[in-house]
Amino acid sequence: MASQRRASPLLNSKASVALRILIASDDWDDPRVGAAKAPRKLAQALERAGHQIDLVFNGDLIYHPRNERLRYLVAPWYALATVRRRWRERGPYDVIDIASSEGWLVFLAHRLGAFRGAAMVARTHGLEHIYYRELVADHRAGLLSKPWWRRIWYPAVKLTQLAASFRLADRAILLNQRSRALVLDRRWKSAQQISLIAHGVDAARWASAPLPAAPRQARALFSGNWHLGKGTAYLAQAHRLLLARGMAIPLTLLGGGTDYPQAEIERYVRSSFAPESQPWLTVVERLTDEDDVFEFYRNCQFLVCPSTAEGFGMVVFEAMSQRMPVIASRSVGAADRLSDGVNALLVPPRDTPALADAMARLWHDPALRQSLGESGHAFVHAYTWEHAASETVAAYEAACRATAVDTARGGGG
Repeated sequence: MASQRRASPLLNSKASVALRILIASDDWDDPRVGAAKAPRKLAQALERAGHQIDLVFNGDLIYHPRNERLRYLVAPWYALATVRRRWRERGPYDVIDIASSEGWLVFLAHRLGAFRGAAMVARTHGLEHIYYRELVADHRAGLLSKPWWRRIWYPAVKLTQLAASFRLADRAILLNQRSRALVLDRRWKSAQQISLIAHGVDAARWASAPLPAAPRQARALFSGNWHLGKGTAYLAQAHRLLLARGMAIPLTLLGGGTDYPQAEIERYVRSSFAPESQPWLTVVERLTDEDDVFEFYRNCQFLVCPSTAEGFGMVVFEAMSQRMPVIASRSVGAADRLSDGVNALLVPPRDTPALADAMARLWHDPALRQSLGESGHAFVHAYTWEHAASETVAAYEAACRATAVDTARGGGG
């Protein structure tokens, strides 16, 4: 690891310059999962802007135990070893950007004099404290029984490490207002040290969206892994409620899981639904080819995203980019930026009747579907990955300037 003091490229300049950036994701490199797709899309946009990116996923760590409880405990140590190796072999970097709790030891090492001249950025794809709080709410609603390691181990290890990451980093990048409010309330960072940056959409896909009057299949779409944080129980209950009202809405369930054979995934997904719902369900495996995923956005009538714990919800903006009207829970991070009845329908989380009402409303009102689709398409035009990269560079530069000032004063970073 380089130990010499190195001046930041922004020490004497306010202009944007090409940065050398290490981005470490807290997820596996799986193109079917939004938490992995987002850093790759961002890295590609940053590279197109002329920056040099070294992208690390969990699978790239020097050692990564499969046991989840053990992984929570040791992942920060192996993240530190991985960053040291990358710094030695490919560095030095101007920015080290690490997601979730894995970064706290890297940031602590920086405070103690390692990685001189680099700015330390902590980001989250969904603040785990909020995710845990929503799991507790699902537990109280009788939808799941949290094992001991979720009740004790997860907050004691994962949440404590995450808090340390944000305290020790130079800057925080967050996705939604709830995360920002929590970080401010816990005093992990000041308002001036936080950047709120949305995920993006591909400009080329936005430009090739179906025309407003293009025909679509008479069916609703859910896209995402099938677990309680995605609001799956409420979607299943809402579908049953609609059938009880005499309203049979065909529902395509895309991407139930990634680690099991499709037959097992389909049985698991279907088990959430009542017997009377079964004839109206189509379960589709998680697709690797993004073109295939976007065909569903282009061809189904509307998207349902009822998540109770969702850092952003890339599927929301992706669907809107294809003029697809969207129903989203207000717990979805992207909902911060949307207007109910203008460019989406927003419903309270865990409110089955409200979700069913919204689905019925869109099902029966083609004019509303077209209006929301067109307004949503126009709205997400500003949220390209290039825009996300530009805002990210601004956050990096602010962190670099702060680091450069600290270095000039003889500080540890």
